[in-house]
Amino acid sequence: MIHKRIGILGGGISGIALAAHLGPDVDVLEKRSRIGGLCGAIIENGFTFDAAGPHIMFSKNKPVLQLMIDVLGDNVRQGRRENRIWFKGRLVKYPFENDLASLPKEDNFDCIYGYIVNPRANDTPANLADWSYMTFGAGISDKYFIPYNRKIWNYDPQKIGLEFVSRIPKPPMEDVLKSSIGIATEGYLHQLYFSYPIEGGFESIVHGFAKRVSGELHTNCRVVSVARDGQRWRVATDDGTERSYDTLVSTLPIHELLPIWDGAPVEAIEWAGRLRYNSLINLLIGCNEDRGYPYTAVYIPDPEIIFHRISFPKAFSERCVPEGSSSIMAEITTNEGDGIWEMSDDEILDRAIGDLAKTEFLDPARVVYRRAVRFLYGYPVYDLEYRSNVERMRKAVADTGLHLLGRFAQFDYINSDVCVERALALAETLSAA
Repeated sequence: MIHKRIGILGGGISGIALAAHLGPDVDVLEKRSRIGGLCGAIIENGFTFDAAGPHIMFSKNKPVLQLMIDVLGDNVRQGRRENRIWFKGRLVKYPFENDLASLPKEDNFDCIYGYIVNPRANDTPANLADWSYMTFGAGISDKYFIPYNRKIWNYDPQKIGLEFVSRIPKPPMEDVLKSSIGIATEGYLHQLYFSYPIEGGFESIVHGFAKRVSGELHTNCRVVSVARDGQRWRVATDDGTERSYDTLVSTLPIHELLPIWDGAPVEAIEWAGRLRYNSLINLLIGCNEDRGYPYTAVYIPDPEIIFHRISFPKAFSERCVPEGSSSIMAEITTNEGDGIWEMSDDEILDRAIGDLAKTEFLDPARVVYRRAVRFLYGYPVYDLEYRSNVERMRKAVADTGLHLLGRFAQFDYINSDVCVERALALAETLSAA
């Protein structure tokens, strides 16, 4: 039996960043043929796509952001976010409340009137919909915020809790008033500029951390069982190898870890079973023309359009497309049983390309590449019971001595910078032990 001090299950950004800050007595076990996880890339026919949708580097934690930039070496560039919202055939600057003058006049009036004359402004919100009405008023809420969040979460905003709202800056009143009469303002300033790899897609960051790993990285290595063995952890993989570790860290989705964990805590199984998540279908579309779109992303609140967001990889790096070409990614939040997940890849691509033509973002005759990529685990959903359920699940796991790390292991909707931040903190804890 192979023995190491630390075993890390999963080779996404969380697991690789952690391993990069530990010594040589470490194994990383990744089931796929390449590392990357949700940060993985697909490179085909000259097109580069972030498989799970667009990833960019920005963070309020400047040392973490600088570390992510540093691991890329010379393979990094800076860009400026140019996000828009597609509303009634118009492109409105993101965030919505910072560009009300771009709306049809009646919609602009409804939004600014609802913002100023807001009978719910002093309410105590109980859910995401309540918070929106309290913060933005009825106009902005009904026209954009609630329809969009219903699409991206694939869930009723009245059943979504308040954990996510801490990530949504509350606009100063003067900015909303200025935007209504056409005075330009900027929202989300900490996200205005971003960094991104020149080549290789966002996955290049994971490979940058991998170069700093002094332990062993094992790909094509699916974990089939985990068990406590005295003071150690025993891990078996599908090639018949058994390994043991003094300390075990799992970055696997908690819903995948628990079924293979012999002796998993009953409480963890119970509370994890109550955690809701969304799946994701990301559609990758390449065209043999370049319309010169400068946009990084466009948000689509219209419920008749199948995708909730589109993005343009060339806006992240010109190397993401062949010369004279362009590409679009269209993201769809879905769940097993909702009818969309059950559609074939061709059916859903046909539908999405039709919607892109209807919104005039592409000409279907110019499409030369198309592919659908599915992720069973896309977004943790902060429903009304989320906080209670996730804290009980984490405690039940922590009491066994096993460490959870990453978006779907800890079951927290975190971006890559927070994944790295938590990996550094755990590395410090494990090194001290």
